[in-house]
Amino acid sequence: MKNRFKTLLILCASLAAIPSLSQSYIVDAGHSSFQSKVIRFGVVPVVGRFTDVSGKLTYDSEDLSKTSAEIIIKTDSYDANNSGGEDAVKSDAFLNVAEFPEIRFELISLTSEGDNYKAKGTLELHGVKKSIECPVSIVGPSMDLPTRKQSVGIMGSLAIDRTAYEVGREMKLPNGMVVIDNTVLIDFVILGIAE
Repeated sequence: MKNRFKTLLILCASLAAIPSLSQSYIVDAGHSSFQSKVIRFGVVPVVGRFTDVSGKLTYDSEDLSKTSAEIIIKTDSYDANNSGGEDAVKSDAFLNVAEFPEIRFELISLTSEGDNYKAKGTLELHGVKKSIECPVSIVGPSMDLPTRKQSVGIMGSLAIDRTAYEVGREMKLPNGMVVIDNTVLIDFVILGIAE
Protein backbone atom coordinates (compact mmCIF):
# COMPACT_ATOMS: atom_id res chain seq x y z
CA MET A 1 0.00 0.00 0.00
CA LYS A 2 2.85 2.35 0.91
CA ASN A 3 4.58 1.59 -2.39
CA ARG A 4 1.42 2.39 -4.35
CA PHE A 5 0.99 5.66 -2.46
CA LYS A 6 4.62 6.55 -3.07
CA THR A 7 4.27 5.77 -6.80
CA LEU A 8 1.16 7.97 -6.95
CA LEU A 9 3.01 10.86 -5.29
CA ILE A 10 5.91 10.53 -7.74
CA LEU A 11 3.48 10.47 -10.68
CA CYS A 12 1.65 13.58 -9.45
CA ALA A 13 4.95 15.38 -8.91
CA SER A 14 6.10 14.44 -12.41
CA LEU A 15 2.89 15.72 -13.99
CA ALA A 16 3.16 18.97 -12.06
CA ALA A 17 6.68 19.42 -13.42
CA ILE A 18 5.52 19.23 -17.05
CA PRO A 19 5.36 22.81 -18.35
CA SER A 20 2.13 24.12 -19.83
CA LEU A 21 2.11 24.28 -23.62
CA SER A 22 0.25 27.60 -23.37
CA GLN A 23 2.82 30.40 -23.29
CA SER A 24 2.50 34.20 -23.15
CA TYR A 25 4.78 36.27 -25.37
CA ILE A 26 5.71 39.92 -25.74
CA VAL A 27 6.06 41.22 -29.30
CA ASP A 28 9.71 41.95 -30.13
CA ALA A 29 9.49 45.32 -31.89
CA GLY A 30 12.97 45.03 -33.38
CA HIS A 31 12.05 41.88 -35.30
CA SER A 32 8.39 42.55 -36.08
CA SER A 33 6.96 44.64 -38.88
CA PHE A 34 3.89 45.41 -40.95
CA GLN A 35 4.65 46.25 -44.57
CA SER A 36 2.09 47.82 -46.89
CA LYS A 37 1.99 47.91 -50.70
CA VAL A 38 -0.38 50.00 -52.80
CA ILE A 39 -0.18 50.62 -56.55
CA ARG A 40 0.49 54.25 -57.54
CA PHE A 41 -0.56 55.53 -60.99
CA GLY A 42 -1.04 51.94 -62.12
CA VAL A 43 2.71 51.37 -62.37
CA VAL A 44 4.55 50.15 -59.27
CA PRO A 45 3.56 49.65 -55.64
CA VAL A 46 4.53 52.17 -53.02
CA VAL A 47 6.06 50.09 -50.26
CA GLY A 48 5.91 51.34 -46.69
CA ARG A 49 6.66 49.85 -43.31
CA PHE A 50 5.36 50.52 -39.84
CA THR A 51 8.35 50.32 -37.52
CA ASP A 52 6.62 50.68 -34.13
CA VAL A 53 4.82 47.39 -33.40
CA SER A 54 3.97 46.17 -29.91
CA GLY A 55 1.59 43.82 -28.16
CA LYS A 56 1.11 40.48 -26.47
CA LEU A 57 0.14 37.03 -27.62
CA THR A 58 -0.58 33.64 -26.12
CA TYR A 59 0.07 30.52 -28.17
CA ASP A 60 -0.78 26.90 -27.41
CA SER A 61 0.27 24.48 -30.15
CA GLU A 62 -1.88 21.69 -28.70
CA ASP A 63 -5.03 23.72 -28.05
CA LEU A 64 -5.44 26.52 -30.58
CA SER A 65 -8.57 27.77 -28.79
CA LYS A 66 -6.23 29.09 -26.07
CA THR A 67 -4.34 31.23 -28.59
CA SER A 68 -4.93 34.99 -28.50
CA ALA A 69 -3.18 38.16 -29.57
CA GLU A 70 -3.45 41.93 -29.43
CA ILE A 71 -1.14 43.88 -31.72
CA ILE A 72 -0.74 47.68 -31.69
CA ILE A 73 0.85 49.60 -34.56
CA LYS A 74 1.73 53.29 -34.25
CA THR A 75 0.62 55.05 -37.42
CA ASP A 76 3.25 57.78 -37.05
CA SER A 77 5.95 55.12 -37.48
CA TYR A 78 5.13 54.73 -41.20
CA ASP A 79 8.36 54.77 -43.22
CA ALA A 80 8.50 54.63 -47.03
CA ASN A 81 12.00 56.01 -47.62
CA ASN A 82 10.29 59.05 -49.15
CA SER A 83 9.61 61.97 -46.81
CA GLY A 84 7.06 63.59 -49.12
CA GLY A 85 5.15 60.34 -49.54
CA GLU A 86 5.32 59.62 -45.83
CA ASP A 87 3.90 63.06 -44.98
CA ALA A 88 1.04 62.48 -47.44
CA VAL A 89 0.17 59.08 -45.96
CA LYS A 90 0.29 60.46 -42.40
CA SER A 91 -1.85 63.50 -43.26
CA ASP A 92 -5.60 63.77 -42.69
CA ALA A 93 -6.08 62.83 -46.36
CA PHE A 94 -5.15 59.24 -45.48
CA LEU A 95 -4.12 57.83 -42.07
CA ASN A 96 -4.62 61.08 -40.13
CA VAL A 97 -2.09 60.07 -37.48
CA ALA A 98 -2.94 63.07 -35.28
CA GLU A 99 -6.49 61.78 -34.73
CA PHE A 100 -5.85 58.06 -35.16
CA PRO A 101 -2.43 57.28 -33.66
CA GLU A 102 -2.89 53.50 -33.57
CA ILE A 103 -3.92 50.54 -35.68
CA ARG A 104 -5.12 47.60 -33.57
CA PHE A 105 -5.52 43.94 -34.37
CA GLU A 106 -7.20 41.45 -32.04
CA LEU A 107 -7.06 37.74 -32.78
CA ILE A 108 -10.41 36.00 -32.26
CA SER A 109 -9.59 32.48 -33.44
CA LEU A 110 -6.79 30.40 -34.94
CA THR A 111 -7.56 27.19 -36.82
CA SER A 112 -5.31 24.61 -38.44
CA GLU A 113 -5.28 24.17 -42.22
CA GLY A 114 -2.75 21.45 -42.97
CA ASP A 115 0.72 22.83 -42.36
CA ASN A 116 -0.63 26.38 -42.11
CA TYR A 117 -3.26 28.19 -40.10
CA LYS A 118 -6.13 30.61 -40.60
CA ALA A 119 -6.35 33.62 -38.32
CA LYS A 120 -9.64 35.46 -37.73
CA GLY A 121 -9.87 38.70 -35.87
CA THR A 122 -10.77 42.37 -35.90
CA LEU A 123 -8.73 45.14 -37.46
CA GLU A 124 -9.30 48.68 -36.23
CA LEU A 125 -7.93 51.28 -38.63
CA HIS A 126 -8.76 54.97 -38.90
CA GLY A 127 -11.48 54.53 -36.26
CA VAL A 128 -13.22 51.76 -38.24
CA LYS A 129 -13.30 48.20 -36.92
CA LYS A 130 -13.90 45.27 -39.28
CA SER A 131 -13.58 41.49 -39.20
CA ILE A 132 -10.72 40.03 -41.21
CA GLU A 133 -9.21 36.62 -41.84
CA CYS A 134 -5.97 35.53 -43.45
CA PRO A 135 -3.65 32.53 -43.74
CA VAL A 136 -0.64 32.55 -41.43
CA SER A 137 2.38 30.35 -40.85
CA ILE A 138 3.83 29.74 -37.40
CA VAL A 139 7.40 28.79 -36.54
CA GLY A 140 8.19 27.51 -33.08
CA PRO A 141 8.02 27.66 -30.20
CA SER A 142 11.78 27.39 -30.12
CA MET A 143 14.69 28.80 -28.16
CA ASP A 144 15.63 32.40 -28.99
CA LEU A 145 19.40 32.31 -28.67
CA PRO A 146 20.04 36.02 -27.82
CA THR A 147 17.48 36.06 -24.98
CA ARG A 148 17.60 32.36 -24.04
CA LYS A 149 13.81 32.40 -23.91
CA GLN A 150 11.08 30.62 -25.83
CA SER A 151 10.06 32.40 -29.02
CA VAL A 152 7.42 32.02 -31.70
CA GLY A 153 7.25 33.57 -35.17
CA ILE A 154 4.02 34.38 -37.01
CA MET A 155 3.95 35.48 -40.65
CA GLY A 156 1.08 36.25 -42.98
CA SER A 157 -0.45 38.42 -45.69
CA LEU A 158 -3.82 39.99 -46.30
CA ALA A 159 -5.48 42.52 -48.57
CA ILE A 160 -7.81 45.27 -47.39
CA ASP A 161 -9.87 47.93 -49.14
CA ARG A 162 -8.61 51.23 -47.72
CA THR A 163 -11.87 53.01 -48.59
CA ALA A 164 -13.79 50.53 -46.42
CA TYR A 165 -11.77 51.93 -43.51
CA GLU A 166 -12.32 55.51 -44.74
CA VAL A 167 -8.61 55.93 -45.46
CA GLY A 168 -8.72 58.45 -48.30
CA ARG A 169 -11.24 58.41 -51.10
CA GLU A 170 -11.33 56.67 -54.45
CA MET A 171 -8.84 58.57 -56.60
CA LYS A 172 -9.04 58.59 -60.40
CA LEU A 173 -7.91 61.01 -63.09
CA PRO A 174 -10.43 62.28 -65.69
CA ASN A 175 -9.14 59.66 -68.14
CA GLY A 176 -10.03 56.92 -65.67
CA MET A 177 -6.49 56.16 -64.50
CA VAL A 178 -6.39 55.16 -60.83
CA VAL A 179 -4.09 57.47 -58.87
CA ILE A 180 -3.92 55.35 -55.71
CA ASP A 181 -5.38 51.85 -55.78
CA ASN A 182 -8.07 51.02 -53.23
CA THR A 183 -6.49 47.64 -52.41
CA VAL A 184 -3.65 47.65 -49.90
CA LEU A 185 -1.57 44.50 -49.48
CA ILE A 186 -0.18 43.91 -45.99
CA ASP A 187 2.66 41.52 -45.18
CA PHE A 188 3.44 41.04 -41.51
CA VAL A 189 6.06 39.36 -39.39
CA ILE A 190 5.66 39.03 -35.64
CA LEU A 191 8.29 37.66 -33.28
CA GLY A 192 7.06 36.87 -29.79
CA ILE A 193 9.50 36.40 -26.90
CA ALA A 194 8.29 34.57 -23.78
CA GLU A 195 7.51 36.78 -20.79
